[in-house]
Amino acid sequence: MLNRLASPFQALEMHVANAVAATRPPSPAARASSRGSSAASTSSKTSSRKSWRSIGPRPRRPSLTLVRAAKDDLLSDLVRALATQARDKIEKDFNELVVEPFSDPTPGPIPGLVPPSQLADPDSKFISVNVRGTEVVIHYKEHVVEPKPGQGGIHTKNDGPGVDALVCLHGANGSEFSFRRLLPRVAAAAPGTRCIAFDRPPYGLSTRPDAPKASTDGDGVNFVYTAEGQAELTLKLMDALGVETAALLGHSAGAPVALDAALVAPDRVKSYIAVAPAVFLGDPPEKKDEEGEAKKGGKGSSGGGLKLPLDRQLRFAWFRFLISQDGPGLNVVRGSVRRQMAAIEDGRTYTDLDPETKAAYMRPTKAENWDVGLLQLFRGGSFGGDGERLRREMPKLATNGVKVAIVIGSKDRTTPPPLSEALRDALVEAGVKDVRYESMPDAAHLPMEEEAGGVRERFESIVVDVVSEL
Repeated sequence: MLNRLASPFQALEMHVANAVAATRPPSPAARASSRGSSAASTSSKTSSRKSWRSIGPRPRRPSLTLVRAAKDDLLSDLVRALATQARDKIEKDFNELVVEPFSDPTPGPIPGLVPPSQLADPDSKFISVNVRGTEVVIHYKEHVVEPKPGQGGIHTKNDGPGVDALVCLHGANGSEFSFRRLLPRVAAAAPGTRCIAFDRPPYGLSTRPDAPKASTDGDGVNFVYTAEGQAELTLKLMDALGVETAALLGHSAGAPVALDAALVAPDRVKSYIAVAPAVFLGDPPEKKDEEGEAKKGGKGSSGGGLKLPLDRQLRFAWFRFLISQDGPGLNVVRGSVRRQMAAIEDGRTYTDLDPETKAAYMRPTKAENWDVGLLQLFRGGSFGGDGERLRREMPKLATNGVKVAIVIGSKDRTTPPPLSEALRDALVEAGVKDVRYESMPDAAHLPMEEEAGGVRERFESIVVDVVSEL
């Protein structure tokens, strides 16, 4: 909107500046210059006056009335532009949140979707894990460089601290593809360390469990899609792959999952690496004095989580209602993803990605049941309401000596730096001794994809350094 309003603002500034310049008297320097610097200038002045009179009367200065009129016209244009923006926004929201969700009360399956295995790469691997009675087939990729004779890896059974693996968790609408270049680099730098990235249901090529059959409309959420279930699935996958200890790396929405897994089993997680973390802690709880009164200057928050303006709260409440309904919920999910994919294809978002990379990120939307799984994930999500619990449990990381590294881009608008700063401060306050905070000035939200300014190189070198120090 700012770009569209820039023109009226600039025109207004130009008109006012011109009017002021026209009514301002000439400076002393200008008057001195007009007189000339020698006696010879007298004849020139006389000639100039004659020429001036021959041309006509001196032009009048623009009146303040004309200046005000021009200003009023431009302000009217600005008001009309604002009204147009508001009308377009209302129409867009109405179509997306009212018309589209109820356009088809009972949407059928999306035609043309295929089993995830049909979309796999030659180096894709699949393994089945059981999460509280639900079988989930997990798609993952792994890189490992075996140590040469006489060259120990980072971790062996007898050499003390270390990790069996680096396990990477992608963000929303991502997949293991996000780490396709990180895994081999860390594996080469740390022989013997398994470098693994997997697709978190309902993303990528992992299967999407159905909702419990006994559920009624709006109540169906498989445990796998809850925050607790995602953390448990991560630890079950480590069990299935024979990974005892790991460094857990979570990007964006994968960061809170990795954090939850570390809090559930802090003895198995030697390092927690949060990249552009979507961890919403909210304000810290008020500190109280010896008499139990809140200290002055407190923010008056319980530390519960994400806070939104009233209009956003109303929109969010309506969204929660929509996803609680099977038909409208599916329509909302499909419409949202369809618009995101269109924006990527048209180059309106992620403009730096080449066509092949864009296609790889969009490939999972060709897998069957992606929409059903994503609807359950929305239903089971905490949506930033876990701040108080996370703060309460963070001392577990300190007790078990978990090392933390936080990597954030200064240009990140999806998960802005203040979120990472709040996470860092909460960890330090919880007693975690080793908290590394890396702010990359040229990076945005996808450091694993950003080549400009050496962002990807810097990001990968940080991860290599963190794993090598374990």
